[in-house]
Amino acid sequence: MHSAVTSPMNAALASRALGSAAYYVISPFLAIWLHSTLGVPVPLAATAVGVHLLSMRAGAVYMQFVVVRFRLRAVLVGGYLVAGAVMLVPVVLRLDDAASWLAVLAVNGTAVSCANVGTKALIANGCDEATRLAAFGRLNAAINGGAALGPVAGGWLMSATGRAFPLIPAAVFALAALLAARAPGDVTAAPPAKGAARFGLPSRQVLLWSCVTATLWLAYAQFANVLPVYMGTAVSTRVISMLFLVNAILIVLFQGVVARRMESLARRRGDRAVIALGMVLLAAGLVLFVPGRGPAWPVIFLGAAVFTFSELVWSPAADSIMARKAEGNSFAAFGFAGLVWGIAESAGGALGTAVAGGSTGDSWTGWSPFLVAAALSLLTALAVVLVPRRRAAPAPAPSPSPASPSLVKK
Repeated sequence: MHSAVTSPMNAALASRALGSAAYYVISPFLAIWLHSTLGVPVPLAATAVGVHLLSMRAGAVYMQFVVVRFRLRAVLVGGYLVAGAVMLVPVVLRLDDAASWLAVLAVNGTAVSCANVGTKALIANGCDEATRLAAFGRLNAAINGGAALGPVAGGWLMSATGRAFPLIPAAVFALAALLAARAPGDVTAAPPAKGAARFGLPSRQVLLWSCVTATLWLAYAQFANVLPVYMGTAVSTRVISMLFLVNAILIVLFQGVVARRMESLARRRGDRAVIALGMVLLAAGLVLFVPGRGPAWPVIFLGAAVFTFSELVWSPAADSIMARKAEGNSFAAFGFAGLVWGIAESAGGALGTAVAGGSTGDSWTGWSPFLVAAALSLLTALAVVLVPRRRAAPAPAPSPSPASPSLVKK
């Protein structure tokens, strides 16, 4: 097990940044491109987007029985290669029908899911507990850096490339695979033979922690999905895009500094104190989104900054605690957690968008999703702090050996 974030681990993080960029090059524009360029009807284009998102969230769950047979470096390389190669098929064969694209996007999303979860499992199994929080912090920065660059590149390239647009993410996925080939090669997805972890359904502790931290992703959706709809009638889309740019820049710039501070806090107060602090900051950021439709709407930039710093705290902390609870079965744990978190994020985004989008003016119904999500975050923080830790089972007493004095005949 590595005691520090080594050069091979940096290669894995860099490949994750490129994988994130490749995914977000096309993902935000997928429905528009399918409809405007290929003529796919809007309902089918929307279905394709849903299939892509669901496969990206859940693909690693049903692929874990295959993944266990390989080292995690091979999972990363294979995932990125498949994700890129499958995007070439409809371009080369000029497939424009919706059925072909549904199949392509399902395979692409599944491959991306395996690479994403594989990277988290690589950190969980390849870093010791002292360096794991910092490594997950750097992973968060890598993901957000790619997620910030991807839509910018996609927005510029979609109209310029036309039908060849999928070649762009395919090329970036190939570069991600090249970097992933330099990742640590000695880390496996299999749990230790002596442990109780098994592939299939993760342990009760993993499932419970996935459900507890699902409130974080429900709250995250209020920023990513609900806030643009809430503010759409008050400000221009350029202002809204600046919020996401602020979010990505702050994460890339301050993740290392915040991770070091949180490591110090974890040593003094425990990792529960770290994630509880992140939840409190998250609630504060959500409350600051409320003035977004009124004359005080610039306050949302302060809210975006507070929200971002909360993400710098709770995202690595949630992953680090999950890695410990996984007890070596990291791929299965993060696979199921990704599914639970994805469902929470989708539900939070759908419900919040319906409420905020269905209201007019500065009414309480418009900003109620932010306050509900903030209240859930605070209640979760309180539960995390107050619920007693599970006590480790006492180690069994060693059985006396035949040469033990108590067994020697007098």
